[in-house]
Amino acid sequence: STLEEVAFFNPRQQRWQDHFIWTADGLRILGVTSTGRATCQRLDINDEARSPAFIQASRRIWIRMDLHPPNTDPRLADSP
Repeated sequence: STLEEVAFFNPRQQRWQDHFIWTADGLRILGVTSTGRATCQRLDINDEARSPAFIQASRRIWIRMDLHPPNTDPRLADSP
């Protein structure tokens, strides 16, 4: 974490896949650029600042239903 000012991700001007990737398990979004990381951290995209992590619990259910993550989104490869 730095004190550098970075703009948040703007879906009207930027492509999601340029700034974010899903973890292999599909539960968390990782920022792969400074914009992505700042957006994830400041907006608490993965609901990690609060307990319980409601969004991750919801994503777990959606994964079981084969509704998540979107097939078109980049995702980290599973570890061997």
